[in-house]
Amino acid sequence: MMVSMGAVSKETPVVTIVHDCQVVDIPEELVEEHDITVDYILTPTRVIATGCKRPQPMGITWFKISLEMMEKIPILRSLRAREQQAGKDVTLQGEHQHLPEAGRQQTVPLSVGRRPLDTPGPETNSTEAGPGSPPGEGAPLAADVYVGNLPRDTRVSDLKRALRELGSVPLRLTWQGPRRRAFLHYPDSAAAQQAVSCLQGLRLGTDTLRVALARQQRDK
Repeated sequence: MMVSMGAVSKETPVVTIVHDCQVVDIPEELVEEHDITVDYILTPTRVIATGCKRPQPMGITWFKISLEMMEKIPILRSLRAREQQAGKDVTLQGEHQHLPEAGRQQTVPLSVGRRPLDTPGPETNSTEAGPGSPPGEGAPLAADVYVGNLPRDTRVSDLKRALRELGSVPLRLTWQGPRRRAFLHYPDSAAAQQAVSCLQGLRLGTDTLRVALARQQRDK
């Protein structure tokens, strides 16, 4: 992933820190093309230069990436869009069964990177983003839940923990901590409505959160 982002190159040394008992030789047949080998191993007692000459992977191996992983890791969508625009093969695992006809746009939406929070971007249809919508998306769907009044020092892990404890884990969470809000994306409107009912009165720290269906929420 860092290669695709331009953060590292094939000359960047790879270093790992382990205990001495964890240093073992791995049979060559167990190493796949997407595996990253290390140049240096640091243990409590020594520094090992591996001298490995195996080529490092030069980017994301897209056919190893599932649709579920794309949904859970937002940065993958941005990187995939960038590489698709560059003409690279970004076919996902199992996606060959649903390839679009030649010349037609793929139906899987791809994020093209973050935009400023208050700057609208191009939409996939003519519907404008509603004031309560996550940025870059269309009007709030019935399956989206707005969570507001988040404490300023709240981390996304705090909200995720509370959702797990209440049994209201969404398919995806859009975090907007600086604006003290988040959007929870559920599979259907019934699940979203159930989550709204379940999360009423939820408190993080000393603050009671505001919870509503996203399409009903409007910024003041």
